[in-house]
Amino acid sequence: MTDIIKDSTPSSTPFPALSNFVLLLQKQDMNEALKVGRKLLKAFNEQQFQNFDAHTSVELLIQERTSFVDQLLKKIWKHFIPVTAQSEVSLIAVGGYGRKELQPFSDIDILLISEQCTELEEPFSKLVTFLWDIGFKVGHAIRSFQETIDAAKEDVATATNLLESRWLSGNYEHFQKLQMLWRSKKFWPSEEFYNAKVAEQNQRHKRFNDAFYQLEPNIKESPGGLRDLHTLLWVAKRHFGADSLQELVGRSFISTEEYQEIKSAYLFLNRIRFTLHRLKNRLEDRLLFDNQQQVAHALGYIENDERKAVEHFMSRYYQNVSIIAKLNEILLQHFNEEIFNQGKPVITEINPRFQIVNDYLDVQQDNLFQKNPTALLEIFIILENYTHVIKGIRSRTIRLIRTHLYLIDEQFRKDPINKALFIEIFRQPKGVHAAIQRMHSYGILGAYLPVFQKVCGLMQFNIFHAYTVDEHTILVIRHLRRFFVDDYAYEYPTAHQVAKNLCKPEILILSGLFHDIAKGRGGSHEVLGAEDAKQFSTCHNLTQKDSDLLSWLVLKHLDFSSVAQRKDLSDPEVIQSFAKLVGSQERLDYLYLLTVADVLSTSKEVWNEWKNSLFLQLYNATSKALDKADTIPKDRKKLALYNQEKAKDILMQRNITSQDFQWFWEDFATTHFFTQQSAREIARMTKLLYTQNPQEIYIHIEAKTQKGASELIILMPGRDYLFAHFTHILEQLNLNIVEAKLYTGNENISLVLVYFLDTAHNPVTDENILKQIQETLENGLKQEVPSKTISKALNRRIRCFDTPTEIVFAQLNSKWTELTINTKDIPGLLAKIAQAFKKCKVRVHDAKIHTIGEKAEDVFLISNLNNEALEDEKMQLLLKEELLTAIEC
Repeated sequence: MTDIIKDSTPSSTPFPALSNFVLLLQKQDMNEALKVGRKLLKAFNEQQFQNFDAHTSVELLIQERTSFVDQLLKKIWKHFIPVTAQSEVSLIAVGGYGRKELQPFSDIDILLISEQCTELEEPFSKLVTFLWDIGFKVGHAIRSFQETIDAAKEDVATATNLLESRWLSGNYEHFQKLQMLWRSKKFWPSEEFYNAKVAEQNQRHKRFNDAFYQLEPNIKESPGGLRDLHTLLWVAKRHFGADSLQELVGRSFISTEEYQEIKSAYLFLNRIRFTLHRLKNRLEDRLLFDNQQQVAHALGYIENDERKAVEHFMSRYYQNVSIIAKLNEILLQHFNEEIFNQGKPVITEINPRFQIVNDYLDVQQDNLFQKNPTALLEIFIILENYTHVIKGIRSRTIRLIRTHLYLIDEQFRKDPINKALFIEIFRQPKGVHAAIQRMHSYGILGAYLPVFQKVCGLMQFNIFHAYTVDEHTILVIRHLRRFFVDDYAYEYPTAHQVAKNLCKPEILILSGLFHDIAKGRGGSHEVLGAEDAKQFSTCHNLTQKDSDLLSWLVLKHLDFSSVAQRKDLSDPEVIQSFAKLVGSQERLDYLYLLTVADVLSTSKEVWNEWKNSLFLQLYNATSKALDKADTIPKDRKKLALYNQEKAKDILMQRNITSQDFQWFWEDFATTHFFTQQSAREIARMTKLLYTQNPQEIYIHIEAKTQKGASELIILMPGRDYLFAHFTHILEQLNLNIVEAKLYTGNENISLVLVYFLDTAHNPVTDENILKQIQETLENGLKQEVPSKTISKALNRRIRCFDTPTEIVFAQLNSKWTELTINTKDIPGLLAKIAQAFKKCKVRVHDAKIHTIGEKAEDVFLISNLNNEALEDEKMQLLLKEELLTAIEC
């Protein structure tokens, strides 16, 4: 640690307890020495933990640990390595140990250099074994001097270990020669070393999807973690011979302010890492969900009405790794620009204020922003206009931007020119996302919009939201912009076609900026955000129409997704109600695009073909409802007749007459089958089912449908609690039901339609698995309805969340009650719910299953066994109690 932040001298305090240990080594009493060594290490750890709990600086604790291990290791070394060989062999600390960055359970990395490797193999092996037996984790190598050089030449990681090595004992000349090696320009030249370390960092970042906003980050390896700072140090050390980043301040390579930012972030991450080791009593660098809560509590973060303690802590974490990631990018780019591009720069002037230098946008004078603060916004307009020739902004200009953020004050925000420029950034035909992303990264966006600054680094403690609010917002803008680009039309064809017809793309992008801007304040974020959007519109002189559209989009940005995933989209009343809410095709287009981008930017696991099909179904149905010329009936009875007539025409074209399927249609005439299914689907299922014997069990499975899910069709003799039966079987097979519809015919025949996905939320296409599903259902449905649910272990992630169960009843009509259940997504949840229905003699007609992260939000249309709505409050209370018992037991 002291090699990166050098503010104090490493402790050289002797440890008195070592004397007894050394005495036992001298007496050759190895068993007793081992016991004492273990106790010594345990006592030292406990002492450090006590000091840590008493708020001793982690920096001092790490220095103290390094000193302790140095002294202990030197004593053990002298015992195991023969006296005659000690002057010929070098004991060298490498890795984190060489860097003096020892956390409580860090590995002890050592290198022995000897020209007598074979002779020393046995004593060295005993030394390492002894260290392991005491309680250390040891990384070790024994090489000759030439082998050490050869290994370093071949592997940059090995070379890096030598770069931060420390001599501990033995032959000092070997160590000196290694140090001299780095003074040779031929050994890993600066530029070659730089390129290798950047490539190494890029590979590491890819393992974490190039995002420092991770749900469960690794504080050492994730982007923005400790390793990113190490990379800076290594590159600086190779080029300048600097032992610390602080030395780079004296060389004017980094500013005092940048150094202070790095120091603060570095010490913060080290404190977290120490806390993790202390809590887990082992090496642990991952901030898993349960670890996050424990660390937040240990570091004294407090919960309030608006945010949990863990959210306060993780927001602080993300703010710090964001600083590291930004400075890592700026300083590595600075190395590349200022040090390795030594030739004459290629300069193209854009205007008196800006120029392009070697494909990077740059200011012409260092005092530009001081003289003309408006240039802080103008630079992003230029970036958009020159996106085809500019790779980015020069590091020195980025630093000037960050240094002059203070100029963006209230007077700056009120300036009409600055207001116009800010809006103009959103109106450009190209480069909008890249510009806004950089504005955010360099602090411009938060400085110009203080309400946005409040959500920077804001974390929501759940599985559903994989990113902080600000990062999610930037991703939303990215997706919104891609909808307009022809090269990406294949990704979301409908969204692309809708986007191309928008008159004001900037209003859509601004809605993405504001849709979550009020999170973390308490209250409904969509309501507060709509007010913020209204104020912004007024301040920036948007027309009344644009202002109303922007604030409406922010206010209603949750509604489209909610209706699509929870409501019966075949119900004309649902569609008519939503069409009334939307009011016009224009608003529907904007809302559809915002919703798709919002969901896509929440988590990679959230979007799938099934969800896409629901969104398209709602969009198309609402478009038809808004079209007054559309001829599709708006009530159920007329819709049923309309669908039947259309289906008949399709069947006749396939030489299937109405006499052939009359029994099937008549039996289900009083159900919602003919309104919930389209004419094409009615024709398809009629053709499939009309020849089947309804007194036998018939099962048909489609691997993949247009809805983006696998489909299960069951036709069989009527049976109560059929929902409980098939959910039990499908959950045994680890299948996720996303929708189910049950129709009971007049002759007591049951028709079941189920849409399901695998555990990765994809349709099941493997023929062997489909065959297994078919056989298991055929055998299972012949048995009685199971009375017990499946018992499975709770997912590690899910276990970390306290999600209360909410149960709400709503009367739809005299036949159906809508039941909404919000609860934790526990294993076998649907089967547990189904068993509760069975105990209370409740029939399920429709089920929509919606999982968001650790939460399940399921909606059921239910009745009693007489197909009557559950209007009796006592019956509702009984069912509620049974559901709570089943879910929470």
